Amino acid sequence: MNQRIGNVGLLNLMNATEESIKGIEKIENVGMVLYRHGNAQLLSKLNIGNIGSSVEIPEGYRYLNGVFNLDVPFLESIAEPVNLVVNGIVIISRDVQAEQLKAGQLNLIVNGNIYCPAHLTGLAGQILTQGSGAVEAYRSTPPRFENGKFTLTNSFLNSLEEPMYLVVNGLLSLAQDLNMETFHEKIEKLEVNGKISICENQESFLYKKVASLASCHLEMIPEGYELVTKPLRLNARSIRRFKNKKLFTKKPIILDADVSREILTNSIEMIHSSSVIICSEEVEDLVYERISLLDTEVLSYENRFVFIEGEEVWSNNHFQSFENPINLVVNGQLTLDKDVSGEVLSSKVAALDILGEVVVRDRKLKAPLQQVIRVNTGSIEEERKNEETSSLQNIGELAL
Repeated sequence: MNQRIGNVGLLNLMNATEESIKGIEKIENVGMVLYRHGNAQLLSKLNIGNIGSSVEIPEGYRYLNGVFNLDVPFLESIAEPVNLVVNGIVIISRDVQAEQLKAGQLNLIVNGNIYCPAHLTGLAGQILTQGSGAVEAYRSTPPRFENGKFTLTNSFLNSLEEPMYLVVNGLLSLAQDLNMETFHEKIEKLEVNGKISICENQESFLYKKVASLASCHLEMIPEGYELVTKPLRLNARSIRRFKNKKLFTKKPIILDADVSREILTNSIEMIHSSSVIICSEEVEDLVYERISLLDTEVLSYENRFVFIEGEEVWSNNHFQSFENPINLVVNGQLTLDKDVSGEVLSSKVAALDILGEVVVRDRKLKAPLQQVIRVNTGSIEEERKNEETSSLQNIGELAL
């Protein structure tokens, strides 16, 4: 069976053979490839779309994936030269002495950063024989690492006894009520690999702590806007809680048909959305008056809409159950069964908005679908019947 693989963070070919790569049909993207001189030719035999970097591992080098803590006990235990490849980060403890690094017993190849006390930055560069990392200095304590989604709050800052070097791999959010004076005092340095979400009034404080924004994307919440982190479906009762609010969101906002013009006018002042807004035709013009981004998609409906978020399979009976034509908005995955006809699509679907994926089990449906599509930022696919190929989407480390 052939195998297709999407994205691989680290492809380890150090022990690969002709036999071990034989079943790989294609790898889309690879962040880094490790290989030895004896099997370098295998790299050209793999069908790889994009490669970030490749490193030939010299003979005599060991390999470590993750965090390598370089402390005094480790250095004192070295009896003969240690050659090490680190895919991750190296942290040099603050009690390490310069003489211990000068001994020349440690050689590193690092795909990542080396964090060390400020007075050892020069020596740290000497043990780095090659790699794609950099040397970062800290003053008091080694950096703290947070992975995934991390929100910086006042409680977190108040718990710190001394200034902190904070590294976030993922999404960093600053709480809207964050005391920025305390932030300036308690955060020594900030490094983000991924994305930062902040309010407009926090911007100047952020720049004082971040050396570079090259490794992250900055999302700015305009002043006076309330952040909405989940899809929002509002009816005539639930929308009243906003009371002339300004909303900032990257998720869909859905207004039910009972949201009148008067209620909408009194509840929402502005909407900053990079997603979609679904509303009835009665209030469509008011919604357009309230959006702050020109590319915000407004999807209106006349009678009724159905919003598909997850994965659903619809047969002909699903469509026949609706008395009047519906607006169908697909944000997840909708599979149309074999018995769905082009005639029922034409008579029961007023408009189809594809934000996610529509899968057809009969390719003849593709033409009728085109007749009802209003917006298509997703895809239409045929259901795959070929079981000879398996696929994997995302892999952190793959050893062949």
